[in-house]
Amino acid sequence: MKINMVLMLLAGILVVMAISFQWKISSDAAYASELEAQYQQAMDDYNENNIYYSPQATTQWIVQRQNPAGYFVTNPDMLFEPSQLNNSTLRGTRYAISTLGDLNGLHTINRHAVIDFILGLYETEIKQTRVETYTRYQRGTRYDGFKTLPGQDVGVRPTMDALMILNRLDLLDDPRLNLDGIWNFIVAHQNEDGGFWDEHYPKLLKDSSMKCTSFAARALAILSQHTGRPIPEKLSKGVIRFVQNNHDIVTGGYSSQPGENSDDSYNAFRAFKSIWDTTNGSDEIKRQAVSDSIDMNALIDYFNYNHYLVELGGYSRHSNLENKKASIKATHLTVWLLHNMQLLDYVDKQSISKYVMSMKTPDGQYGGDIYTTYSAIGLLQKMGIPSAPKPEPEKPEKPAIIPSIVPTTFFITALITLHLGYQTKKFEFKTINKALIIQASTDALTGIYNRQCFEQKLKHEIEKSLRYKRPLTTIMFDIDNFKRINDKHGHIAGDTVLKEISVLIKDALRDSDIFARWGGEEFIILSTETDIDGGRQLAKKMLDLINEKEFTVVQKISASFGVTEFCAEDSMESLVKRVDNAMLEAKRQGKNRIISVDAKLNCQPACLTSGL
Repeated sequence: MKINMVLMLLAGILVVMAISFQWKISSDAAYASELEAQYQQAMDDYNENNIYYSPQATTQWIVQRQNPAGYFVTNPDMLFEPSQLNNSTLRGTRYAISTLGDLNGLHTINRHAVIDFILGLYETEIKQTRVETYTRYQRGTRYDGFKTLPGQDVGVRPTMDALMILNRLDLLDDPRLNLDGIWNFIVAHQNEDGGFWDEHYPKLLKDSSMKCTSFAARALAILSQHTGRPIPEKLSKGVIRFVQNNHDIVTGGYSSQPGENSDDSYNAFRAFKSIWDTTNGSDEIKRQAVSDSIDMNALIDYFNYNHYLVELGGYSRHSNLENKKASIKATHLTVWLLHNMQLLDYVDKQSISKYVMSMKTPDGQYGGDIYTTYSAIGLLQKMGIPSAPKPEPEKPEKPAIIPSIVPTTFFITALITLHLGYQTKKFEFKTINKALIIQASTDALTGIYNRQCFEQKLKHEIEKSLRYKRPLTTIMFDIDNFKRINDKHGHIAGDTVLKEISVLIKDALRDSDIFARWGGEEFIILSTETDIDGGRQLAKKMLDLINEKEFTVVQKISASFGVTEFCAEDSMESLVKRVDNAMLEAKRQGKNRIISVDAKLNCQPACLTSGL
């Protein structure tokens, strides 16, 4: 008696342990699923936010555009075409040098050729220009400047471009340059209204403009920083006065000249840059000077309401609808202004980054020319976009899961233990264990595999198909008008149909075929070692069997079939979805037919063909 009690107690302990192990298996599986979900989310975030630029690719793209004479051209295929040396070449060279400087790539170019090209545009001791003698040139004062091409007038804009190039190359101390003369030349272009004019823009004559003022300010800032010579207070105050006279209080923007419209966002940047560059002192002092002269809140509203295209993530140069289109240059100037003013939180950096990266090509350029590439690199750097991809999230290690056989082993051991004590309980426990196994794998109504068991077997067969490169075809069918059967004859009749069709199909299949009830009146078949042609033939065979069968209650029924073949790019979910879509297409095309999806066409469900 005591032995029997001990065996009963031991059996109870074994059962408790089996249940505990099963709980542990379920818990570990849930934890593994949670880790996988977290990993997938991390991968989604990674793919969404892994934005970076490629300094090496962009550097190489620019270097390929340097002519042996030192200047840079947009199209390397026309590197030696005379037409590439024009009024825009100096400007393009400045963009190239500035970009290479930002990317630490200046060591890759022919620096000596660049300086020879720039100095070839240098004119000393200027007396007058073709615009007409400028009355403020003073005798005894030296004026030096740069032009875009030999034989052209010197001008503020080309002088600024040349200074920016020389400054980037650390060549401002070249003994052939007279920085005082260049300073005098720039300063001589300031008008009484505080703004500047420029021979480079003859259509404007000697009228001040925001464009010319900003170019003069940038040139003077370079000279001031290099020589330590401060910007005269009178000059700075004049610039501020000119900027304020061009402010449009209605839109919050700035015009190029008093009285003109303010739809050009470049002028807002030029207003900011004119004040910033003619203010002496640290960035904090410059920032304060700009804030004292420009209403930054109104300017931010001006940019965001008049020039930002939300759907693209970029800013437009012009605000009128006819010319309103996203521009990397306009976006760069806006970001530049807000970056220097420490106001980048007022823009959607993520959307802007995506817009800029949408213009990137594998060779590292943006938008097709040097200027847009210069703007893109400057913009990305000011927004802190990295120059290398982020590390991919680490795939979590699967936790050690107790083999599913362990709980079963404990159950069997418990049964054996009970057998030793109570022979009469042997059959009962075996029956319970068998029922649990059957219940876990078969459909209670039809006796064929249930969906859970099918999914397990499908996963296994997919692994075999991939490993041994053997064909694998899936067939899904659905009884047509099944609801009408239930409504007309009752659910018991419907259950009878499900049972009869299960027996009919199961008897027609090979032992190696896997047949399961997918749900409701839907069934699914996994046919191993079978390509899509064999799948179509098998589906046709089953369609004919169903059409010929006399069912007990309803006599005649039909079914709609979907057929597809597994391909290497498939997941279990995509395979089932494709065969389900094929079956639904058979429904839509009139039922009682077969629709197949050819997996050889890149697994695309567009190639649906009737099997009838």
